[in-house]
Amino acid sequence: MDKKKTPATTKKVAPKAAELTATVPASPVAEASAPATPPSPRATAAKPVAKRTAAAKPAVTKAEAPQATAKVATRKASTSKGEAKAAQKALLAEQDGPKRILCIACLVSGRPFMKEATKAGHKVIVLTGEKRLKDEWPRDILEEIIAVPDIFDEKVVRNVIAYISQRRKIDRIVPMGDFDVEIACMLREHMRVPGMGETTMRYFRDKLAMRVKTREDGIPVPDFVHVLNHDEVHAYMQRVPAPWVIKPRQEAASMGIEVLKDDQAVWKKIMELGDKQSYYLLEKYTPGDVYHVDSVVAEREVEFASVSKYGTPMLDLNKSGGVFTTRTIDRKSADYKALIEINKQVVASLGLVRGVTHIEYIKGREDGKFYFLEAGARVGAAKIPDVAWYATDVCLWFEWTKIETQTNYTLPKVRNGYAGAIVCLARQENPDLTPYNDPEVVWVQKKKHHAGVIVRSDDPKRVEELVNQYAVRFAQDFMAHVPMKA
Repeated sequence: MDKKKTPATTKKVAPKAAELTATVPASPVAEASAPATPPSPRATAAKPVAKRTAAAKPAVTKAEAPQATAKVATRKASTSKGEAKAAQKALLAEQDGPKRILCIACLVSGRPFMKEATKAGHKVIVLTGEKRLKDEWPRDILEEIIAVPDIFDEKVVRNVIAYISQRRKIDRIVPMGDFDVEIACMLREHMRVPGMGETTMRYFRDKLAMRVKTREDGIPVPDFVHVLNHDEVHAYMQRVPAPWVIKPRQEAASMGIEVLKDDQAVWKKIMELGDKQSYYLLEKYTPGDVYHVDSVVAEREVEFASVSKYGTPMLDLNKSGGVFTTRTIDRKSADYKALIEINKQVVASLGLVRGVTHIEYIKGREDGKFYFLEAGARVGAAKIPDVAWYATDVCLWFEWTKIETQTNYTLPKVRNGYAGAIVCLARQENPDLTPYNDPEVVWVQKKKHHAGVIVRSDDPKRVEELVNQYAVRFAQDFMAHVPMKA
């Protein structure tokens, strides 16, 4: 484990009752109705109420008694409300105070989240695997990095974090990537830490669960069947024409997805899977353009959404190679408005209370309709958050930090610009990107065997033009392809 010196903290001492009375002005309602703490029976006996009230008010007649009783009840109700508000205020102050956040990261990811959390006064611990211990973590700001032999070994992870928690209270647990979501939710459930639990997690990690739920709620999805009962699979292939795609239920993005062109290929694949076949689903192959909506969600409301369109879909990139591109689309377009609406429906259907989402949709080439593809309860990868940042001035990582640590979330001012990214593996160790020098270029990648730029403009057509032009040039100048392992 890495040991870091933590900055000195000032111990907070609770003020005395006399100090509170002197520094906090009393509520006008409390002054007009009743004292904050009703006198005890013993105090009342020592100082009869009758003497106090007689000096201030005339005696209460029998006819006035009901009205007087009502006033006393009002005073008591006001006191109760005042005490409840004070308690709620104290609770909110505690919830918004400094926290210790455990970041789950099987890969180096989420550094902006960690930096923003530390900047806001929170302490950050990273849990990763031993193979990643020497990677480029922001060690200067972390309280500690904890490495385990296998980060997906739930029993080991649970025991390690429980041991750490004996002396350091963990207030929040946040996954930095798609594969980290399950571990984070398991720990939250075990330690009773606030946040998304394992039931809701299924809707963001299990491709079958998310499809069943959204279809039940009337959201269009490509026709599918669970690879479980062979009679149902056979009936499905009789009803839905080929080609189909077979998908693992709990992989990320397009990993493990295969296109199958006839029923013989399907049965061959199913037999190869053996006991693992129930972990897959079969889905209609829907040609079309793929979009993604990246959102900030607070108290079940979509507070912010960035709508973007991929160039070549990730499935094709992983199989045959190419240049990855994504760009934000025109906010005045019909596609933008349709995706904003369906995205709200999907977030509500899947039940996310607070956090960030990366959700993908496809616009069918045959019918022009949008279909839900998959959802992730995390920040998108492949420069997607950078594109959103350059287009809108909203950093998804920063906003996620606020949502996890603040009771009342407020979205910062949004810039209505546009941006796009062009990224690929490069044949050259240090590719020369100096010819890509249009004034709209705001970021250039500096990483061995990688080429990438981000462009920004207030004109969505200019962004689209540059992204398309640069993608063609990248393919000629740099592109290399390493097929994804099955």
